Amino acid sequence: MIGEVGLHSFVQLRRSPIILNAEQVGRFFQEFKSSATCIETLAVYSLQEELANFDLYLSGSPLPPERNEEWARNVRDSVAGGKYIGRVHIIEHTLTPYLQFEIDWYYAVNRAAGEDIRFIFREDVPDVVYTDTWLFDDELVVDFSYDDAGKLLYVNQNDHPERLEQARTAWREFSDRSFPLAELLSMIRGSDLEVPRR
Repeated sequence: MIGEVGLHSFVQLRRSPIILNAEQVGRFFQEFKSSATCIETLAVYSLQEELANFDLYLSGSPLPPERNEEWARNVRDSVAGGKYIGRVHIIEHTLTPYLQFEIDWYYAVNRAAGEDIRFIFREDVPDVVYTDTWLFDDELVVDFSYDDAGKLLYVNQNDHPERLEQARTAWREFSDRSFPLAELLSMIRGSDLEVPRR
C-alpha cells in the first residue's frame, strides 16, 4: 500500500522498474554491508510458501521446531558480523489470525536470532510516502507490490534518487514511532490488544 500523501509523486518515480525474481532478491540479503530494513503494511499476506504452515497454525498444531531456520541463520550470521536487520509492521488494535501466526511462528524466532522486530499502530503512521519496502544499506530500494488479498504481484528495484530519499525518510519516521515485539507481547498479555480466538 502507498501512503495517501505523495501517491502521485511515488507513481511518477517508477520510471523504469527493474523487476526482480526470488533469486535476485535473496542475493541482497546475502550481500548487504550494514543494514537491511523493512516496512510491512498489510494485515494479511498470502504467500505460497507460508500457506501450509498457516493452515497448521489455524488447526492448533504445535510449532515446528525448525520453522524459519534458514532466515534465522542468516539473521544470526548478519548480526554476528555487526549488521542490522529490522522491520516495522503496521498493525490495528485487533490482531488478525495471520498476524498472530507471524508473531508466534516467525517473529519470535527472528527476534531470538537478532532481528529488530517492531510495530506501529495505523493511527500513528507518519505522514510520508511509504509502501512495502526493503531498504538495503540505506542505498538500495526494493519495493514489493501486493494485491488486495496480500498476494505478491512483483518486486521492483527502484533506482530513482527521489524514491531512495522517500524510502530513507519513511524508515526513519516509522522506526522512530514504533515499539518493539516485547512491548506488543506485553500488550497482548495485559489484554490491551484484542486477539480473537482462532
